[in-house]
Amino acid sequence: MNDKLLKNGLYNAAAGAIRIGLAVLTIPVLIRLIGVEEYGLWTLASAVVTMVTLAEAGLSTTTTVFVSQDLSREDSESLSQTLTITVGAMLILATLAAIALWLGAENLVNYFPKLENSQRLAAVQALQIAGIVVWARLLQQVIIGVEQAYQQYAAMNIVITIQSVASNVGLLIVAGLGGKTLALMQYQAIINLGILIAHIWLGWLILRHLQLYPVWNRKKILVITRYSLMTWLASLGGVLFTQCDRIIVGGLMGTEILGVYAAITNITSQINVLSALIVQPLLPALSNLIANPQEYLLILKSQIKRAFQVNILTALGIGILLFISAYLVMYLIMPSKVTDEIILAFRIATIIYTTYSMNAVGYYILFAVDAVQINLVINLLSGILSLSLIYFLGSRLGLTGAILGNAGYLLSLLFIPYALKQIHLLEMRNIKNGITH
Repeated sequence: MNDKLLKNGLYNAAAGAIRIGLAVLTIPVLIRLIGVEEYGLWTLASAVVTMVTLAEAGLSTTTTVFVSQDLSREDSESLSQTLTITVGAMLILATLAAIALWLGAENLVNYFPKLENSQRLAAVQALQIAGIVVWARLLQQVIIGVEQAYQQYAAMNIVITIQSVASNVGLLIVAGLGGKTLALMQYQAIINLGILIAHIWLGWLILRHLQLYPVWNRKKILVITRYSLMTWLASLGGVLFTQCDRIIVGGLMGTEILGVYAAITNITSQINVLSALIVQPLLPALSNLIANPQEYLLILKSQIKRAFQVNILTALGIGILLFISAYLVMYLIMPSKVTDEIILAFRIATIIYTTYSMNAVGYYILFAVDAVQINLVINLLSGILSLSLIYFLGSRLGLTGAILGNAGYLLSLLFIPYALKQIHLLEMRNIKNGITH
């Protein structure tokens, strides 16, 4: 991994560590302020928001990959086409998603029969406001794709860190003033609109020196649509695993157990977040290299090797720390709820998340080399297997069973061998074409 790639990874890791720290500090205080049951309702609303953001249709990753390739070729015409298509499409999708969430909020809440009438009303109102959150987040994503392609990780992470600090601290202030799920969602809408403005400003600074203009190219539209669709379907498995599990647990066990489950998985999932963030800059870097195969063979292997090392060591380091300090972490989060079952569940989740977090490099390689179909199949199968196990084991063993069901996502470790196979095929192709250095 060259110096720039490592530096970008450290920017991501530093910002990710701040977000993790804030999450660890915010979750227990928020639970104490609003109670486990209300926290479960907030988790339910947040999970629905995350699911609706699937409307981004893979355009964030697509923007990063295609803009990186355009920059590598120094093709301003192609760059104008890419940005016209991705930004235009995201604006349309974001608006449709926000409208759909506003109009369909009541129907969504009907899927949770265990909610009391007061909870049901609060959830409907919160989800309607969440339409604004979704709209702002989706537009943020496509601009972040541009920032990543331009390797502006320092500035990008400053904005993201500001968002995390403002969001978490604000949630505690709102909750401390007596605000519940609806008030928390209203605050999130304000913060996300403000951060969207910040990303737009940063994007303008990056692109202001270019003579860009709206231009539609039918062939480019088809290429981007195909890649985006495959990317979106591939990400669906991950979202199924990380958000639909909460809906299943909430439906099976109610909001109180969901609050405990969410607290455990919100903490342990940070293993994956941080270990993936530190190697995420590999995606635009590989996309750039593959667009210039003369440079590809020279540095590709060393970058991938070091990325694997960093990913694995980061996941193991955080996982071991959380496993050892399980009782302390859970006591800080919910002191009145700590039991042997909860400690066991936390340690099981730690082992599962540590292990599957080692798939990050393979995941990004498959996107970079346009092997999105492979990514799609593995991700969907992993997500579906995990949700099936969560439902089956959770309905029989309760909280512990639901946590054990997360092991289904270990199937995603198949990213690694398939990614290495794709790299080998690309290498053989380049050698065949006479590119040997």
